[in-house]
Amino acid sequence: MNKKTLFFALVSALCGAGVCGAALFPPNAFSDSARGTTSASFLKSPASARLAALGSGGGALRAPDAFFCNPAGFAYLPPGSSTLLLGYESLLEGAGRTAFAGLKGVSTGVLGIGALYRYETGLEEYDSRGDSAGGFAAYDAALTGSYGTRFGWGDAGLAFKYIRSKLYDRSAGTAALDLGVLIKDRENRDVEFAVFARNFGLPMKLGSISAPLPFELGGALSLRYASQFVLFIDGRAPAAHIPYLVISGEYDFRFAQSSALSLRSGLNFKNYDDLGMMGAFSAGFGVKLGDIGLDYAFVPYGDLGVTHRFTLGWSFTPVPAAALDQELIASSPAKKI
Repeated sequence: MNKKTLFFALVSALCGAGVCGAALFPPNAFSDSARGTTSASFLKSPASARLAALGSGGGALRAPDAFFCNPAGFAYLPPGSSTLLLGYESLLEGAGRTAFAGLKGVSTGVLGIGALYRYETGLEEYDSRGDSAGGFAAYDAALTGSYGTRFGWGDAGLAFKYIRSKLYDRSAGTAALDLGVLIKDRENRDVEFAVFARNFGLPMKLGSISAPLPFELGGALSLRYASQFVLFIDGRAPAAHIPYLVISGEYDFRFAQSSALSLRSGLNFKNYDDLGMMGAFSAGFGVKLGDIGLDYAFVPYGDLGVTHRFTLGWSFTPVPAAALDQELIASSPAKKI
């Protein structure tokens, strides 16, 4: 089976599952009436400091970080290349999230594997009299396998996830699919379009309560105004929220052929009504020194507090830079993560 047949067979399976899966979405989906009705909330935001600094936007980003958002975005990696990403996030109320992703370019495309783990600390159990009965564990985890490949009209990718959650003595598991395409404007090579779907899968049942996954549809646009500056515009439609807009940008200061400082910022209007401008704003930077890169994101949540995200990356591309076409040079993991 060639890669085109495999890809479109999986797309057909996804569409068929949607026809018979009314319970895959909450009541009043894609509206504020559905807020708080989905499970596995740790999957809502991509586990990448670079994407977090872009307001969780950048759906049309062509980089290894796309593993966590749109699997079409890493399909450009040439055969023989490898990329490793390690991430850590300090979240609110004693929670944290760690992430791992490994990508490998092969002759037919790019293979990826990754894991995501979210934990809670300081959780206490209380008896009927209100006395503390000790702490208990809660975590969420996801194991992901992905594949991206190039076609004449653009790039495409898909990812399968196995998801596991535990709260006290109850646990549950389910599976989900991510799917995306990335298309370059043939008349303007500085413009790219992306369409993707995330977290499409069966509901998760924890104890006697069943809730759908945080499904999200996305459309994105990237505009390169200069060799150093890229503007991203994302439209998102999550199943448990009204559609919203993300506007973000990234500016590179290159100080060597394979080293650069990148400044990033974004406005995510999903939280604007609840938390104001400081709930919509995010910022960060990335430092690339040869094959190693470090990204940082500062993401405030208004009066609730601030979260910090870090991603460490390493890349290796055996093909000499001079042999790559201009597109790969511009988006190579040897340039940025």
